[in-house]
Amino acid sequence: MLLLQLSFRYVVYSALQQLSASRVTQLCHLQAATLQTDERTDNAGSEWEVEWFDEATEAAQLKRATLHNKLPAEVRYFDTAQIFVRGGDGGKGCVAFRREKYVPKGGPAGGNGGSGGNVWVQADDSLNSLTTFRKQVHYRADNGQPGGGSNMTGANAEDLIIKVPPGTVIRAKGAAEEEAPLAEVVHSGDRALLMTGGRGGRGNASFKSGWNKAPQIADLGEEGRESWLEVELKLVADVGIIGVPNAGKSTLLSVITAAKPKVADYPFTTLVPNLGVCEMNYRTTVFADIPGLLEGAHAGRGLGHEFLRHCQRARILVHVIDGSSPDPVGDYAAIQTELELFAEDLACKPQIVAYNKMDVPDSSDYWQDIKHSLEAAGVPSEHMCAMSAVTGQGVIDLVKLVHTALDQLPAEIATTAAVNQTELPKRHSEARIDEFNIDFELESGQRVYTVTGEAIERFAQMTNWDYYEAANRFQKVLEAAGINKALKKQGVTEGDTVLVGEAELAWSDNQSEAALYDAWLSDRKAKGKVGQGQARWPHQGG
Repeated sequence: MLLLQLSFRYVVYSALQQLSASRVTQLCHLQAATLQTDERTDNAGSEWEVEWFDEATEAAQLKRATLHNKLPAEVRYFDTAQIFVRGGDGGKGCVAFRREKYVPKGGPAGGNGGSGGNVWVQADDSLNSLTTFRKQVHYRADNGQPGGGSNMTGANAEDLIIKVPPGTVIRAKGAAEEEAPLAEVVHSGDRALLMTGGRGGRGNASFKSGWNKAPQIADLGEEGRESWLEVELKLVADVGIIGVPNAGKSTLLSVITAAKPKVADYPFTTLVPNLGVCEMNYRTTVFADIPGLLEGAHAGRGLGHEFLRHCQRARILVHVIDGSSPDPVGDYAAIQTELELFAEDLACKPQIVAYNKMDVPDSSDYWQDIKHSLEAAGVPSEHMCAMSAVTGQGVIDLVKLVHTALDQLPAEIATTAAVNQTELPKRHSEARIDEFNIDFELESGQRVYTVTGEAIERFAQMTNWDYYEAANRFQKVLEAAGINKALKKQGVTEGDTVLVGEAELAWSDNQSEAALYDAWLSDRKAKGKVGQGQARWPHQGG
C-alpha cells in the first residue's frame, strides 16, 4: 500500500514528477472527488476522505481512509461556497405616555422600532475567488433599535454588504436547476438584494383610536429573513485558454500578459484558474488560463472539470494543442467531446486552435500534417496558427487572431435569468391572514394542533405577550381569520395545545375576555412576571 500524502509541496514538486501517467490520472481523480464534496468550508473542521491505491493491483481498487488534516489552500480553488445569510430584526415598539407639567392626559407617546438591516451582495473587482468565505460562513445584518418615549422612532440598522468577485451567481440552497438564481453580479459595482430585514414594531402611539385613547400595547420587531445560499463563481474573461495538461497554457498566459502563473515541465502544474490582461495595439483583452482537461472531465475526472464553468463566460476559446503529444489531433477531439458533454453552448463557442511547441523539431516537422487533419475535422484554416510560447514565435499572430475573432462577434448584451432585485420591496409579503393550514398530531398523549401560514405566523411572532391588550388582539384575529372556527371543526377540546409559529397556546371553550385575562395573568405569574411589560424584581415575592 502506498498512501498518497496530501502535502502540497510533496505532491506538486516531487510526486507528480515520479509517478507514472496512470498514477497522475488517479491522483487527479482523487483530488477532484475531494473537491466535489459538499463540505467545503474550512471552519467546519470536517474530515476529508482520501483514496489510497494498492501497488499490487493496478486495477485501481480504491479504499477509503479518513485524513484529519485538511487539503492545503494552495491546491484548492474556492469557486463554490455555502453561506448563511440573515437580515436584521426590527426593533420593538415602545409603550409610553406623555407626562409633562400642565399637560393633563398627555396620551400615548411610544415610538416605533427601527427597521433591521438588509443584506446585499456587491461585485468587487479587487477579488478573484471566494476565499473570503473560508473563515466566515454566517452573515447577519444588525437589528433595528427599539422605539422610545416622546414618540421617538428607533434608528434603522445599517445594511450589510457582502463583496464577491464579478461573475458570482447566488442561489438558494437546494434550488432546482431551472429555478432562477437570486442574484448574478457580473460587473464591478453591480449589487442585488439577498435578504430583507424585519420592519420595526409599532409603539402604543400607533394604536391610539377613538375608542382606545390610552392603549397599552406594542408590537415586537419583525424577524429578518434568513436562508442558506449557494455561491458559485464563473470568472469573467474575454478569452479562455483550454487544452490537455502540459500543453503550454500557463506559459502562453505568462508571455502575453503580466500574470505570473506557475510554469514547470510536468503535467498539472496549474491547479487553479489564472487571469491575465493582455494590452496590445491600445486594446485590453482578459485571458483566463484553465487547468488541464482530461478525457472524462465532464464526469468528474481530473482537475479541469471543477473549472469548466469558468469557460462559459469567455467569449472565445483558445485551444492550445501540445505539439509534442503522440496524438495531437486525438487530444483536440477528446477536449472537444468533453466541452460538448459538459455544456452544448460551450462547444459552440468560437475557437482559435494554437499548435504549440514549434521550437521542438519533432513538433514543427508535423505541423502541416496536423493542420490538414484539423481542417478535415472542421477547423477553418484562418482559425489556426502555429506558435512557440517559450520563444514567442507566433504569439503576436495568435493575439491578432483573437482580436479579429472578437471583432466578428456581435455586441455582447448582458442578459441573466437571475432575480437581481435592486430595490427594497414595498411589502415583504402579500400573504393573507386567512390563508392557513391546520395539522393534528398526538404527542405523548397530548392533542396538538399546529396552525401554519406565513401571515399568521408572522403576526404571532410580532405579538408582545407581555401586554394583555396584545393577547386580546391576537385572540380577536384568530376569530376574524376563521382559525377558531377551523379548530372547532377539527374537534379541538378544552386543554388541547395549539401551536402558531413559536407561540404555544392552550385551547379554552370559554372565549370571554375575563377568561382570557385570567389565563394571561396566570401565565405571567408562572413565568415570574408581574404587571405589564416589565419583569419582576428579583427580591419580590410571588
